[in-house]
Amino acid sequence: MKSVLEANITAGQRVIVRCDLDVPVAHREIQEEYRLKASLETLKYIISRGALPVIMGHVGSPGGRADERLSTKPLSFFFDNELGTGKYELLENLRFNHGEEENNLQYAKQLSTNGTIYVNESFATSHRKHASIVGVPEWLPSYAGVRFLKEIENLNVLLGDVKRLFVIVIGGAKLESKLPVVKKFLKRADFILLGGKLGMEWKEEIPFNLVIPKDYAPENKDIGSQTIAEYTEIINRAGTILWAGPLGAYEQPEYSLGTAQIASAIAKKTKEGTFTVIGGGDTITAVSSYSLLDKFSFVSTGGGAMLQYLAEKTLPGIEALNKRR
Repeated sequence: MKSVLEANITAGQRVIVRCDLDVPVAHREIQEEYRLKASLETLKYIISRGALPVIMGHVGSPGGRADERLSTKPLSFFFDNELGTGKYELLENLRFNHGEEENNLQYAKQLSTNGTIYVNESFATSHRKHASIVGVPEWLPSYAGVRFLKEIENLNVLLGDVKRLFVIVIGGAKLESKLPVVKKFLKRADFILLGGKLGMEWKEEIPFNLVIPKDYAPENKDIGSQTIAEYTEIINRAGTILWAGPLGAYEQPEYSLGTAQIASAIAKKTKEGTFTVIGGGDTITAVSSYSLLDKFSFVSTGGGAMLQYLAEKTLPGIEALNKRR
C-alpha cells in the first residue's frame, strides 16, 4: 500500500476520499464525531496541496433506497467547520444505490469519475467488498489515507509478541461476523470475555480460555454484577487488552453498567502501562458518553474490520490498494 503522502497531488485536482461517515445523527445533530475527525489529517493534507477532496461514504443501512434520515447532508456542518466552506465536496450516502453493496462494476466506474486519484480513509468498512472500497481502485491510482495506515500500524502490535496476559473482550450483536473470529482468537488469547448476544447464544463446547457471562441484568440486556466482577479481575491481570463491542444495551442507562464498568477497568489498565486497543462504532459511542475515549492506547474506527484484520492479517480494502499500481 502506498500512502496518500506519496501521491502526486497537484493544484486543481479532484481527489476521491472514501471516509468513515457512519456516525450517529439525531435531529440532524451529530452525536459522536470520532470517525469524522479521524479523516481530517488526510483531507487537510489534500487541501494543502491545492486539490479538492471529494468525500464519499455511507450512513446506516438504507438497503439501496434513498432515506432522508440517513442522508450525509447533516455532516456538511462538521466539514464546513473543520475544512472551510467550498474546500471540499460531499457525496450523498453511497448505500442509497444498490450498486454500492453489490460492488456493481458500472457503479464503481461511475464513482471513479468524481476524481483522478482515490484514497481509502475508511478502515471501518474495508472488510466489505463494496464498490467504493474494492471497485473504484480498479479505475484510479489508489492510496491509503494517513489514518488508515495508523490503524494497520497499531493493530500490527497485537499480531506480534504481546505482553501477557492477552485478554480480548468481545460484545455486540453481529453474531455472524464475530463467531468465526472468536474461534480464531481462541488460539492466541489467554482469555476471551464475551458479552451481549454472543455470550447468550454461544452453543458450542466452551474452551478453557473462553469466558461467558455467569449472570445477566434484568431482561438479559446487560451483564450482571457477578460477571462484571469476574471480568474486571481478569482484566486487572492483563498485559495487553483488545475490546470490540458493548457488553449490553448501553443506549439505555439502566443497561449500561456492564459496559461502563469494563470501560473504566480497561482505562485504568492503560494508565498503568498496559497496551489497550478498543474499536467499533458502538464501542466508541458508548465510551465517549463516559468521557473515556482518550484513556486508551489506541481507538480503532473499525469493529468488525478490526477483528477481521487481526484474524486474517488483511482485508478486501487492503488487497484492492495493493493490487493497484
